[in-house]
Amino acid sequence: MNILQEIGLTEREAEIYKLLLKLGESPVSVILKNTGFHPQVVYRVIDNLVKKGLVIESTRRHRKYVQAESPRVLERLEQYRMEKLRIAIPELIELQASSKEAMVRVAKGDAAVRALRQRGIDELKSGATYSIIGGSGDRFYNVMGDRYAEIERKRIKKRITKRLISFEHERAKFAKDPYREHTEFRYLSDDFPIMTSTNIYGNTVAIIIWSSEPIVITIESYEVATSYKEYFQLLWRMAEV
Repeated sequence: MNILQEIGLTEREAEIYKLLLKLGESPVSVILKNTGFHPQVVYRVIDNLVKKGLVIESTRRHRKYVQAESPRVLERLEQYRMEKLRIAIPELIELQASSKEAMVRVAKGDAAVRALRQRGIDELKSGATYSIIGGSGDRFYNVMGDRYAEIERKRIKKRITKRLISFEHERAKFAKDPYREHTEFRYLSDDFPIMTSTNIYGNTVAIIIWSSEPIVITIESYEVATSYKEYFQLLWRMAEV
């Protein structure tokens, strides 16, 4: 059962925990007999399982007994770990953002486009702004599929403003978008079409090249993002409501 190791138990911790689930309350001597491990190893593993809340110790007549807690405890432990991770992620992102070196990643495929939008909405704080230059109309909606509604609902719940600069021929299409709350659209002349979409949020700039297989180039850099935000503002003033 590798799942126990995947959630943080060592191989021996997983083995002894499963053994205790089968045996019920048992003296340590029974664990030694069933595993064949060195006594120091068994006692160390039991101590670790007790600290993790997975095993209960008791002593009767100078003899130590151990018993496995319900597997439901594993679920609570994982929820606790995920909550701690959720709290830590913004601080870790700040550490990454403070780096002077630009990080560049390239990914291909529809899944990369969906992951980009999901990541942007997940990382932004409530009340932030997600800016986009260039729309791809039906192509974008087809690539996003059902995930579009899910991500947009989360964006609206977090009150993240989406500012989109597209082109006149896309105006009617975007007017039908059902998720227009906290959204601002402006349009440029069709005389200057762009075959890419540029997404700008936080310290990230992501360029989607709409080839037969979409290519997503992600740049994480404060300097680059600041420059693109200034460029976006210039186009925003030029575009029409």
